[in-house]
Amino acid sequence: MAKSMLVIDDEPMILDAIKIIFEDMGYTVETTSDPIQGTDVAIARNFDLIVTDIRKPARSGAEITEAVLAKKPGARILVITAYANDPLAQRAIAAGAVSLLKKPFEIAKILDFLS
Repeated sequence: MAKSMLVIDDEPMILDAIKIIFEDMGYTVETTSDPIQGTDVAIARNFDLIVTDIRKPARSGAEITEAVLAKKPGARILVITAYANDPLAQRAIAAGAVSLLKKPFEIAKILDFLS
């Protein structure tokens, strides 16, 4: 079965790019710009990797990380942000995110977390 990922980001360009690139490589990719819906989906389903942006309206990537890991401690969450020193990014890492990628990022870096 193909590996799967969920991407939660408020930038449609990021969502579209990740979806197109990873589906072309054989991965199953779900995307959402709604962080509340994304949190619910991440908790309800199993993904090999959850990728979330840190700064979003309604719910931050740190809050998503905390909520998902509280319900699914084994979930693998990768945080992406333009601001690596953002306190929310550090909060997500402290909550258990596997790593932080600074935008702009290389697709190969995400692949590292799917293998």
